[in-house]
Amino acid sequence: MRRYRHRYHHKYTFPSIIILLIVAISILLFGVYNLHRSTNTTVPRGSNMSVLGIELDQTKDDVDLHKVQDNGVSFVYLRSTQGKTYFDDNFLLYRDQLQGTRLSWGSIVTYSNESTPLEQYQFFMKKVGQNSGNLPVMIVPAVDSQSKKYWRSLATFAQYLQSNGKKILVADNHHWKNLFLPETQFLYTGASLKNRKDYSFWCYTQNGRVKNTEYLEGGTTMFAYIGSMSNYQQLYDSNLTQ
Repeated sequence: MRRYRHRYHHKYTFPSIIILLIVAISILLFGVYNLHRSTNTTVPRGSNMSVLGIELDQTKDDVDLHKVQDNGVSFVYLRSTQGKTYFDDNFLLYRDQLQGTRLSWGSIVTYSNESTPLEQYQFFMKKVGQNSGNLPVMIVPAVDSQSKKYWRSLATFAQYLQSNGKKILVADNHHWKNLFLPETQFLYTGASLKNRKDYSFWCYTQNGRVKNTEYLEGGTTMFAYIGSMSNYQQLYDSNLTQ
């Protein structure tokens, strides 16, 4: 007896089914990928960097730092002062809590264009003092300025801190390097890391998340150390002030 076989009578039917299957599988894989990204700590795209950090300030209360360290984060930067009058409400709180963790940490200074370098240095030392962490003090411009006068002023502020034994990390894409002392480090802030030899750290997102950590589910500024894990451990793998 002749075996019955179903035959497709339209030459486009079978290819159409294959295409639909491919599209469906692609959508499924894309959904799984995005679910994985949305539930895990945000990492730099296209990079194998494993030493990650976050920023904390008074907009994020009650963050459990032990959960932070257990979910892929190695260091924390704390907002401290801006200009000669502003001091972050959570700086001292988080600074104390960090002592009970293995997280390295550092201080962020937002450099104002409305006060002198000396005024801002004196205010920082009054509020933060020597206990600014074992990471370099990060100086972030308060304004998006291309004024050489402003950057000279910021460089002078950096030198005040350096004369007091502080290491400095400037959040600028190396444009004003010649105004700073040779030992000054720089933070890359672009979306795609280039010329990594010119930088020590990278701010790779301002909308990241830390897995299983309340108040850090989104909108978290995140950093990566540009270098090997062994170099990081040698330089910074301790939360004791250096």
